Amino acid sequence: MRKLITLLFMVLVETLSSFGQSDSAGFKSDLRIFQKALEETHPNLYRFTAKAKFDTVFDSIDQKITPKTTELEFFRLLSKIESLVREGHTYLLPSESLTQQLQTKKLFPFEVTISDSIIVVKESFDKKHSSYKNREINAINGEKSEDIINQIANSTGLKSGYNNSALLNILSFENNFAFSYYYFIDTTSTFQIHFENEIVAIPGIDNFKGEIYPKFPKECDPPFALQIDSLKRIAIIKITTFAYWTVSSSKKEYAETFSKYFSEIEKAGIKYLIIDVRDNRGGEEMLAAELLTYLVKKDFRIYKSAKANTLDFKYDLPNSSKFSFRKKDYIKTDSGYFKIQDKVLKTFSPKSKNHFDGQVYVLSNGGSRSAASILLSLIRFHNIGIIVGQESGGVFEDVDGRKKIKITLPYSKIQLSFPAWSFKIDVEGGDRFRGVMPDYIVKRNIRDTQSNKDPELDLVYKLISDE
Repeated sequence: MRKLITLLFMVLVETLSSFGQSDSAGFKSDLRIFQKALEETHPNLYRFTAKAKFDTVFDSIDQKITPKTTELEFFRLLSKIESLVREGHTYLLPSESLTQQLQTKKLFPFEVTISDSIIVVKESFDKKHSSYKNREINAINGEKSEDIINQIANSTGLKSGYNNSALLNILSFENNFAFSYYYFIDTTSTFQIHFENEIVAIPGIDNFKGEIYPKFPKECDPPFALQIDSLKRIAIIKITTFAYWTVSSSKKEYAETFSKYFSEIEKAGIKYLIIDVRDNRGGEEMLAAELLTYLVKKDFRIYKSAKANTLDFKYDLPNSSKFSFRKKDYIKTDSGYFKIQDKVLKTFSPKSKNHFDGQVYVLSNGGSRSAASILLSLIRFHNIGIIVGQESGGVFEDVDGRKKIKITLPYSKIQLSFPAWSFKIDVEGGDRFRGVMPDYIVKRNIRDTQSNKDPELDLVYKLISDE
């Protein structure tokens, strides 16, 4: 009887110890698919990280997968690889199972604003702790804020090049930091938070049901607005997105709106034009080019080249998107398949009607990504205007985009998404590893946000008044 009890106890212990564990063979199979898809199909995988580094990390992660590896641990391992791509259009999304798990957990209790290595409380998710609003966080659970930011930056692809401006912009929106802390740092439910001269233990919050990561603001609709100050002869055009499919405006309506705006600007005798693309996450670069035709003085192109790594998709997955590219549209080279002709490779000419020849100022920040960052690259290269704000969320010379390849890994159900095309922007003279740097850098702080100040716009008005 004692032997039977001992045997049953051993079985129970083995069952409990294996609870929540995974089939390492399933994760290893997903890892191979993940690697094969990136290596065979990603259009510019080794732009910022050498192949040797990728190979070393893939081998290391393969060895780290054991029968005790959990789904969250596997997501973290893949995210380490994803972070090496350093192109914001390549990203991983947690599985539905991981998302559901997170929504039942107690997470970091504050919405924060992050600037460089500084984390400041913007709002408390629990009114009981609202007194900590505007306080700077020096450490969380013994880890310095700077180290936490670096860990997250090395664990996710929500960035481009060696530039964290897009990532910090994303982490500063609502619950994205709380979710990132759970996914990439720690699953703890209690947080010992180090403020200046005070250390407090604050329990996590669990009111995140139905929410996903990452979360983005709802797009303004309509996505453009014009303000004219006839007395000061200043006009402001704000464009919140070039992704026409996310709002109710068509590509034609964008073009018609730009035409209308510049007609009004011409009639008002405007001398100074401010273009605001802060937090514009991009979209259709042809719309950005349409805007530029009212500002440039000579012909221009958006891109020098467009290429794909392959025209044949060899992996076979039930939940993956594939494209049928016509080989006659491409020239094969040692570095990929280059598009012979495409609408995004065409040459654009300046508008003759309602062309603006006054002084242009452009407002940018880390939320200016993709097509908005391309716009900033072209503005800088063609010397169109003065850029004010923070480094853009893209990189100066390159962008991946257009057709998306989406894969759901069969075992873990983690989703991988990346573009089929890589583009070389038709610019020179910037840092190819960084975003577009402003002519005037404005360092924001939480008090600017809380008081509804606009330091970028205030600086532009000062520059204008100093002329």
